[in-house]
Amino acid sequence: MKKWIALAIASSTIVGSAALAQQAQGSSAGDFRKVGAAGAQFLKIAAGARANGMAGAFSAIANDPTALFYNSAGIVDIPGYTGNFTYTQWFGGYSHNYIAGIIPIGEKYRAGLSVTSFTSGPIPFTTVQDENRLNTTYSITDVAIGGTFAAQLTDQFSFGVTLKYVQNGIGGMSANGILADVGTLYRFRGVRLGFSISNLGPQLQFSGADLNFRTDLYRELQYQQIDASYLVNPYNAPISLKAGLAADLTSELLGLYESDPNLAVNQTREHRWLAAVEFETLSDVPEQFAIGTEYTWKDLISLRAGYRFNQSSFGLSGGVGLRYIGSGFEGLLDYSIQPTTTLGIINRFSITLRLD
Repeated sequence: MKKWIALAIASSTIVGSAALAQQAQGSSAGDFRKVGAAGAQFLKIAAGARANGMAGAFSAIANDPTALFYNSAGIVDIPGYTGNFTYTQWFGGYSHNYIAGIIPIGEKYRAGLSVTSFTSGPIPFTTVQDENRLNTTYSITDVAIGGTFAAQLTDQFSFGVTLKYVQNGIGGMSANGILADVGTLYRFRGVRLGFSISNLGPQLQFSGADLNFRTDLYRELQYQQIDASYLVNPYNAPISLKAGLAADLTSELLGLYESDPNLAVNQTREHRWLAAVEFETLSDVPEQFAIGTEYTWKDLISLRAGYRFNQSSFGLSGGVGLRYIGSGFEGLLDYSIQPTTTLGIINRFSITLRLD
């Protein structure tokens, strides 16, 4: 009975969230005309070298701190106090940084905090007439700060909710607002089914000093200037709906080992082989599909690979991870590489630390 209740809750949650997303943005349905219909694009940049080594097919695995990005319901599987830092060398001189921490609250509850930043560094201020106007620079700084609560409702079902403050900043302008993520996760005999919807909330709108200027009331009266400001339109955040399936292929599913319903990060095995698939629909680009796999030997070294379909820039990805387990301490070092079709190679480095 609990199993069916959990499935009913998961279904109603996702259907309701999807309806809300469709009402706010409409399904992408492969309609390329929606490209550019949403701002705050940094919210779509995936976190974590481990997950990106699997092409982002991670919403059903979601058992490390990067779950706060993919599916917050998964953090209930994380034991102890755990933190993650990820640095991404983005193209065009940009950098993407992600910091997350998980705190246990009893056996069935977890709290999480995440900070995401996307920065450009100084950019010369140029005009058509002047390559470097007054030797000044500006920068782009986007930030998202999120707080998460997740609970294990039954042995197989968990959910998570995130509220996050989002700010887009460029020069002397900024736009900010509060957005929400919702995730659910169902586990059964080495198989995990995950759903999540991200970036639900009101529209964002820029304001700031760079929108203000002085102009002539009439061109004939050049010395009678007035204060004015540019009109700006509000814009939507990019809503994302993910549905994922993951399986531990070395579990009871294939009769090789005893089942591991949680794919726990702290269960030692000589071999572990995970496979995952994920479907993602977004409000401003066509739907995408990803497959990923991870093989781990003696909980020491992991090899990962994946492919993302219907993505204009990213396709194949891969990665490697190293783990050290001590007394009451665990450390992981992960690296992923993602070649793009036109913009070079994306490198990610992640460090994860866990204390019992």
